[in-house]
Amino acid sequence: MVARHRSSGLHAYVLTVSAVGFGSLALLASHGGVATLQQLPPVFWALLICLVVVESFPLVLPRPGNELITTGETFAFAILLGWGSAAAAFALTVAMLVSDGLRRAAPEKVIFNIGQYGLLMAVSGEVYEVLGGGRPFTVRQLPAFVVAAAVFFLGNLLLVGGVTTLAYGRDFIADLKDALRVEARPYAMAFGMAPIMYVVAEQEVSLLPLLLLPLFAVRVALRTAVEADQDRAAAEKAADQAQRVADEHARLAAVEHALVERLQENDRLKDELLAAVSHELRTPLAGMLGALATLSAREAQLSNPQRQELIGMAVRQGDRLKLQIEQLLLAARVERGAPEQGERPVVDAAAVTRDAVGAARAAYPPRQIVLEAGEVLPVRAVPEAIHQVLGNLLDNAAKHAPDRAPIRVQARRVGALAVLAVEDSGPGVPPAERERIFERFTQLDSGATRLASGVGLGLYIARQLANAQGGELLLADPTPPGQGARFELRLPMAELAHRRPG
Repeated sequence: MVARHRSSGLHAYVLTVSAVGFGSLALLASHGGVATLQQLPPVFWALLICLVVVESFPLVLPRPGNELITTGETFAFAILLGWGSAAAAFALTVAMLVSDGLRRAAPEKVIFNIGQYGLLMAVSGEVYEVLGGGRPFTVRQLPAFVVAAAVFFLGNLLLVGGVTTLAYGRDFIADLKDALRVEARPYAMAFGMAPIMYVVAEQEVSLLPLLLLPLFAVRVALRTAVEADQDRAAAEKAADQAQRVADEHARLAAVEHALVERLQENDRLKDELLAAVSHELRTPLAGMLGALATLSAREAQLSNPQRQELIGMAVRQGDRLKLQIEQLLLAARVERGAPEQGERPVVDAAAVTRDAVGAARAAYPPRQIVLEAGEVLPVRAVPEAIHQVLGNLLDNAAKHAPDRAPIRVQARRVGALAVLAVEDSGPGVPPAERERIFERFTQLDSGATRLASGVGLGLYIARQLANAQGGELLLADPTPPGQGARFELRLPMAELAHRRPG
């Protein structure tokens, strides 16, 4: 069948098949075909009329191009068995002209159909004769007939499949398999009736109408097979759609479950936050209010040094409360992922480390903080961020290290990195907690016996700030190995961070 979509490959294919088919018809005519037609008996014309009628009422397959199928091959092969391939090709040509004319088919389609069936009948007739087929037809010619019918059936599927593949880009092999599954058995019955049709017509042509009844049954079987194939395809499509719907429901259920778990986790974190904040803020607030209340109630009874001590206590607790509130606000800002303003400048990480150590010495006068910082360490980073990271690490070390144990700070270059390390000799971090300590609100010494105060945000904030500067903060092994904790802030050196390949 000729499809509506045109292409150069399709035109070449149609013209080739048509030309070979018409050449086959001309070859049959040149070998006495015309003379044979002049001597054909009335039974031939009766079979021809039946062939024309059957071809004029085809079944339309729901496929690209509205492919047509009929059971006219029964009459065509009955003519082949009785009078040869030239007579059968002539009968098919007449049937194609009448049926395509009634359907007002395009000229190109009519030419292709005649060429296609002329070629198939010429090849099938040659196969039949080569394998020992002859006239009159007897049971000995049955194997040759079966092979010739198979050649005609498969050749028709291949030729039509070529058109649909070129016109619609369909899968040739898949379409061929579908056609074999749907059409093989009905067409086997149609071809199987051809010898019966020929024998009955030779004996008594008036009995031909009776043979139209089983042929009608074959037509019904063919229609049923087509409809069953449609139902199968529809069922497969419905099953695929149902599977997609089920997969989508499963995906939505998984998303909903994950959302519920996330909400539950958020509720848990919120509860932990409220508990931590209420406990940690209450302690300095209670100390500050208690000192001020004592000062207010007993001011006249207190000596000047006592009053100064209470005022100092209130100031220290107020500073502690301010620091905790700032940590909470900074954690919230880091959590929102606020973008940095402008490009990070080049700064000396060693100089920033010295400033952070100086601030820690002022905040913790009794502490011994040992600094090792020699060469300049240029990095691209916001100095306040580095200062905040080191300040959090130093504050953490001051809270956990023994009172008289020194805190060691190093600023040195390791390969392409500037490594800023803070190391203490405190209890250290258990191996199972090495990553958890960087999570929000994590405090390893939580409970009534906890010595260090805070809301568990220092290391979380420090890691987030380190990542924002293009570096990383990690817990390393202390040097030498033993008790204590060593935190390293690693930043890429500026002169290597922007080096381009030559």
